[in-house]
Amino acid sequence: MTDNFNPKTTSMAGTSISLIIGVPIAVGFWSLVMFGPIDVPIMKRYLGHPVEFVEIVMFSCAITALIFKLSKIIKEKSALRQTLIPVWDNIQVHPLETTTLLENLNTATLQTKKTIVFRRFLNVLQFVKQRGSAEDLDDQLRNFADADSIEFEGSFGLTRFITWAIPILGFLGTVLGITGAISGVTPEMLEKSMSTVTDGLALSFDATALALALTMICMFFSFLVEKSGDQFLENLEHSIDKNLAHRFLRVQSDQNPIVEILSRHTKDLIKSTETLVTKQVDLWANSFEKITAQAEGSGFESQNRMRNALEEALTKTLFSHQQQMEKYELNSSELGRKFTEQVGKLASSLHDSSIQQQQSLQKVVESLTRQTNSLVELQQGEKHLIQIQNLMQENLNQIHSTGDFQEAVHCLTAAVHLLTSKLQGRSNEPFFNTANQNPRSNPSGKVA
Repeated sequence: MTDNFNPKTTSMAGTSISLIIGVPIAVGFWSLVMFGPIDVPIMKRYLGHPVEFVEIVMFSCAITALIFKLSKIIKEKSALRQTLIPVWDNIQVHPLETTTLLENLNTATLQTKKTIVFRRFLNVLQFVKQRGSAEDLDDQLRNFADADSIEFEGSFGLTRFITWAIPILGFLGTVLGITGAISGVTPEMLEKSMSTVTDGLALSFDATALALALTMICMFFSFLVEKSGDQFLENLEHSIDKNLAHRFLRVQSDQNPIVEILSRHTKDLIKSTETLVTKQVDLWANSFEKITAQAEGSGFESQNRMRNALEEALTKTLFSHQQQMEKYELNSSELGRKFTEQVGKLASSLHDSSIQQQQSLQKVVESLTRQTNSLVELQQGEKHLIQIQNLMQENLNQIHSTGDFQEAVHCLTAAVHLLTSKLQGRSNEPFFNTANQNPRSNPSGKVA
């Protein structure tokens, strides 16, 4: 790949364009003011001297150069926004990858190849490719940046010269005007008309005033253009640092020759594979187009057949579905009837079982009632037993006092019979019968 960008040629082209466009514009403007429709007295006053005409021409050339320079800066910024090479993914690659990057860079347009941005990327990649290493890349990047900065500063040479020359021309016009005003003056003329000398002196200073005004305008626009150019150079350095400064592995040129050979063979293999895949895709595309053309010819017939087949299939399906729905309805009604009968039987069995449970509960309640009565009777028997114990105690006391042991035994027997009869639910008659059968049981006449 050759370098399509020549700074000297570009600079000469800018100077030529400034002169070719600026001079006709200045001449045309001067002609319109002095001889054309622009009838402004003050403008005619400041453009009437030949030196002032030269100042207008130089000012027009300077403004044209600045406009040309600004258009170049705009093109450079547009090229900087383009993706000339793939964006770096923060993974360092071998310097041999510059071949692929150069191929991507070569796809740029002709206008882009004439920019400083393209030249900087091209120079960096060619440097790495020629050296086979990125060891000295940082120093070379600084050299490239310095060269571009010097070139950019040098491109304003014509504008700086014109900005310097216009005030000199103004002073020259003033000197010439003063010289012309006083060169032919005699004492007789001064006595007759002093205004002739003063008018000449007044016009002589117009050249300086015009020169200073044009110089201020040139300096202002030059400052704006230079500021825009400096910002472009900063953005270019940032882009180079982001995409190229740390992209390559820092290896020596004589390291890993086997890896270099394998890498080249791999790239060749990848290219061959891509070519084969492209050809295969083209063959598939042609085959698909043929199949599509054949399908379009028989498309309407196939659609009719498909529509008839679908209608017939849908009709059969709907009829079968209707028959199945009727069977499902009959089965559902039969199942509902059987379910109702089972529910009725279950309800009657629940009713019978509830009645039986009520009867069983009633029996249990009666049994509990009887047991409760028995407990009450038992409690009453305990009370009678306590009374008998008290009576026996009294009898024992009496026996102890009388000493008649036989009577005490009879009394004790009677008490035992009485207790037995109470526990078995019998009447109190045996006690009294026993007492009547044995009149000796109560000699004291007390009733037990």
